[in-house]
Amino acid sequence: MKKIIILLTLIYAVTAASAQNSLNIGKLFGDKYRQNENTTETIISGDALKGTGLDFYRSLVINGSPELADEISSTVMKDGNDAVSREVKYIDGKIYYARFMLKPERKSNRYILFLNTHLKGGNRIMLLYMTGKADLEEIKKLINKQ
Repeated sequence: MKKIIILLTLIYAVTAASAQNSLNIGKLFGDKYRQNENTTETIISGDALKGTGLDFYRSLVINGSPELADEISSTVMKDGNDAVSREVKYIDGKIYYARFMLKPERKSNRYILFLNTHLKGGNRIMLLYMTGKADLEEIKKLINKQ
């Protein structure tokens, strides 16, 4: 029985990851920025997300590369065009923050978050993709904790 549960968890994680790959932001994860030594990519699924309302979390954090912000933000905005809920903040005509709730897929809510701290004197670009049962308020609480 334990092996079946592990197998089902792995299948679900792969399905969640492939759902993200069908989005424009899918091309930003993986090899595209992996060669940049200032990049950290994190993927979390399964029991590690217990109690969060999420079943899949993927983040890309790039330090010290403000020149990448425009490409990343324009890619995020392409996916945001079809969002069912959105919040976007601009500084000097550039996207500082974007939060999109996409159409649910397989009864799972999908979220994209983007932050460019370079526009406020910081040194980081962050992109998050999350799926799960968590509603928008739960996502906001999770993000504000960090």
